[in-house]
Amino acid sequence: MKVTLNDKRLLIFGPLVLWAVATVFFNLPTLCEDTFTAAKFLIAGLASVYVSWLVGRWMIIEVRRRNPGLENVRQRLIVLGVLSIPVVVLLVAQRLILFDYFVYSDSPKFDWFYPETLFMLGLNLFYLAIIFAVYESRYFFRQWLISKRQTEELSRANLEMQLDSLKNQVQPHFLFNSLNTLQALVKSNENKTAVRFIGDLSQVYRYLLQSNEQQLTSLEKELEFTHAYFGLLKTRFEEGITLDVNVAPMYRHAQIPPLTLQLLVENAVKHNRVSISMPLNIRIFTNNAGELIVQNNLQRKPNNVMPSSQKGLMNIASKYALLRQPQVQIYQNEAVFEVRVPLIGIDEWGVKEKMVKT
Repeated sequence: MKVTLNDKRLLIFGPLVLWAVATVFFNLPTLCEDTFTAAKFLIAGLASVYVSWLVGRWMIIEVRRRNPGLENVRQRLIVLGVLSIPVVVLLVAQRLILFDYFVYSDSPKFDWFYPETLFMLGLNLFYLAIIFAVYESRYFFRQWLISKRQTEELSRANLEMQLDSLKNQVQPHFLFNSLNTLQALVKSNENKTAVRFIGDLSQVYRYLLQSNEQQLTSLEKELEFTHAYFGLLKTRFEEGITLDVNVAPMYRHAQIPPLTLQLLVENAVKHNRVSISMPLNIRIFTNNAGELIVQNNLQRKPNNVMPSSQKGLMNIASKYALLRQPQVQIYQNEAVFEVRVPLIGIDEWGVKEKMVKT
């Protein structure tokens, strides 16, 4: 992972401000006997601060490259603290050489128990602590702004979905009540297929109404809805379509964006031939990586000359991007089309007790 800091101004003025603050706070010029020596002392100190800043900046880049994200702040600080010990020793060594040669015109002395040497150790630790605090605070603030903007975009996208849904609904509750009435009338004639179809349609419609207000839903509820939706397809295509669901029990309480499975099943039906002689086989299952996989045999429609807009897949990918989740993966060969979507709210041991809040 490449890390860019975009800190040109900070790199120029940061060490200068840090040097000025340390000079005033520790009253460093008083350590010198005369004005000329004090001037050389301040120049050497400024050069040393720039070296410390560049070294600290390099440490930040390397540690952040291996441990990115706001969730790894504590881990980054621990690693930086451990690495600071040998780095400070090297920085103090270069400071002693610089000051002895440039300021005092003497051979370098590496007696680590001199008060001056111990003071240098503490001063360099102070420098690195300030440098780490500046860069981590800057990083935290920028990531917070990005997170806030993504949350606002997700809320806006959700509101737009609700608005589009409302535009397409004509008195939904009236239609839902009418379906219940129609189901009661069909029951009296003992038409089991029609009763089952209306029951599945009612369940699908109820889920569509409820999912408008949700950003995430449990996989268990999504599977129940998918079975009802597949019932409608089964009534239409009969033996021309099959559905095999094999989801590990520990993943059934994980979360995904609503209608994810419906869009993937619909996508398979839309772009493939479905017939009794060439049945479309759809599989829904999970793997050990915590991914939900929707797979179907590939048998493209021969007359489907119009290119696919892939709006359904783009819709799913956009939701996962706004939720700051891993990308949706698409695999395809001559025989199989497969989509892998990450399950939200799980770790390597299964489902967490506390689900992700958006």
